[in-house]
Amino acid sequence: MIKAVIFGGTTEGRALCELGAANNIPIVYCVATEDGARPVESLPNVNVKIGRLNGDEMTEFLKRLKPYFVINAAHPYAKEAAENIKSACKRLDIQLIRVIREKTAEQNYEFRGGINEIISWLKQKNGNIFAATGSSSAQAFTRLPDWQNRVWMRILPSASSLRVCLDLGYSPKRIICMQGPFSEELNRAMFISANAEILVTKDSGISGGYVEKIQAATNLKMAVAVLSRPHEQDGVSLEEARKIITGFCV
Repeated sequence: MIKAVIFGGTTEGRALCELGAANNIPIVYCVATEDGARPVESLPNVNVKIGRLNGDEMTEFLKRLKPYFVINAAHPYAKEAAENIKSACKRLDIQLIRVIREKTAEQNYEFRGGINEIISWLKQKNGNIFAATGSSSAQAFTRLPDWQNRVWMRILPSASSLRVCLDLGYSPKRIICMQGPFSEELNRAMFISANAEILVTKDSGISGGYVEKIQAATNLKMAVAVLSRPHEQDGVSLEEARKIITGFCV
């Protein structure tokens, strides 16, 4: 009997899998890519499901597994996945716990908004742009004048993310495929290599390397735009989620 389905591919998801494995709790861990699966592949009592699911697929998947509860520890910007998970759990009357990543108090940015607002703001700016917002926003940057010469994309090292950028016309020379989080020094080296004057980033929190990105950009006197997180009202901290999982150890 599967006690928990955890949606992750994140630091939080990996931590909860490790806790479940240590306490012999049967878990199915759902991730979008193989990179997200690797850190937990050797854990006992953890089976990994790789691949994105639409709403109907999500419902059928959870209906078949019949878990005691579901934990959504996916990335805070995975809005579509969060909506599909929430809808499926509601249909099937399964307890859902949303792990909310901590936000930082870092305020060294010039602009914050949705991707369309950021693109409008960038149209008033000059200089190279370092986009650390992932392949999901790659198309939006193509609306900028001279984007093929101005924009550097940092994306996850997956074939699907790379294909998105190449199909849009990004030069391979301007695509960085790496798995974060990154140190301040490595961020700085990348920004300098790209000759970037503007950083566009997600508010990925402390565990996502947000502070290191902002600090590196600030030290280089770069302008910074932060992509706002999707609004979420309900959720628990990672520590609270740990307590919930340990409650199922019996």
